Amino acid sequence: MQTNDQILSRSTPLAQDSSSKKALKHILLVQKISKDYAAIKSIVDKNMVKTFSKMRFLKPKANEIECESIQIYYDSFLIANTKYVIDYYKKREYCIDLDDNVKEVLVFNQNIKPKIVEAKSGIKTKPKKQIIIDSKERINLEISKQIALNRKGRIINRKNLPSAPCESDPIKFLDEYGLDVRHPEVNMWEILKKEVMKKPPDISEVIDESFQVTHQVLIFTPVYEARIVNLSTHEIRIIPISGVTGKIFVL
Repeated sequence: MQTNDQILSRSTPLAQDSSSKKALKHILLVQKISKDYAAIKSIVDKNMVKTFSKMRFLKPKANEIECESIQIYYDSFLIANTKYVIDYYKKREYCIDLDDNVKEVLVFNQNIKPKIVEAKSGIKTKPKKQIIIDSKERINLEISKQIALNRKGRIINRKNLPSAPCESDPIKFLDEYGLDVRHPEVNMWEILKKEVMKKPPDISEVIDESFQVTHQVLIFTPVYEARIVNLSTHEIRIIPISGVTGKIFVL
């Protein structure tokens, strides 16, 4: 089985990012089903009419709604630990107050003439002498973040993912399901990078920066997909139900 190309991570300086295509190893998990067909059918029967309801009082009759089919598939989610490091300069002004009798200040063999500025003192203002030193500070910033994505690349709350025992041989198991396995549909690497690489607003010059995924888990969870039809209007709705928790599954 081949997982989606470069779903997961590599660690490269950004200058090399476009040319580097080496994917790192990742953990693959396939959760076991804990709800059988009979339990899911019961849940579907309880939710069929509600699915077509328009406000509380506009409900179709129960005999107008029919469950055409219930199929199971495996949906995929990515949990990634990321790290963004940027080494940069930012401009900074240092304002130093002086005594009134100071005429000039020598800093690194450079003469700096004081400026007269208005300073507040209570409700009044009074002039004072001050020198302003223009400088650049070098800053190293590191941001670590854990992100969970659904297969369409949308950020989700990891806590909403069900917990369950996992299959012992996930690759073999997914191979057997074939078309019923829904792999990530987007470039996860680019989504992670865009979410984490948010440069500080005060940058004057970037010295170096890099983005890295330090740990990643690709999870496949079982989902029952019930196809419901309104016999009067011929409308079709889909009810996804977690094969782990038996709850409506929307992530």
